[in-house]
Amino acid sequence: MSNQQTGNITNLLNAALSSIHELIQIQAEKPQIMSAPLLQTDYGVLIGIIGDLRGRLFILGDSAIFAQAGQTMYGVELGGDMLESFVGEFGNSVAGHTATKMYDHAVKIDITPPTTMQGKVKLGGFTTALSVPFTINGAHGQLVLAMEEN
Repeated sequence: MSNQQTGNITNLLNAALSSIHELIQIQAEKPQIMSAPLLQTDYGVLIGIIGDLRGRLFILGDSAIFAQAGQTMYGVELGGDMLESFVGEFGNSVAGHTATKMYDHAVKIDITPPTTMQGKVKLGGFTTALSVPFTINGAHGQLVLAMEEN
């Protein structure tokens, strides 16, 4: 992997974290390298990244983290179908903001529509990824960036 690609991936990770932080106040931990498979236990959203960089952005967490995000952003408690819909919209907002921020770094990316996931899911199709655990008022979530080599 070239230094430029490594720098672009670092910028992408920072842009994604910044995008989440603009929507809700999170406490992010240090990024960690992880290998497949990725295990989701409750809720998650997957957004594909295409263009100058290719990969997948996952935001995973228990229902409390997404309910907390909805409460913070909209001032209402979300549950059931509304919560599931919000998970997709939250991921779409984060990924859209991230793509916009990457243009500042002269990296052109686009995003795919969000895929929401609920329940226990084992996700593969990648070798390694960057994982950033985060919390919102004690609820735990995880941002995962799995990149493809060009």
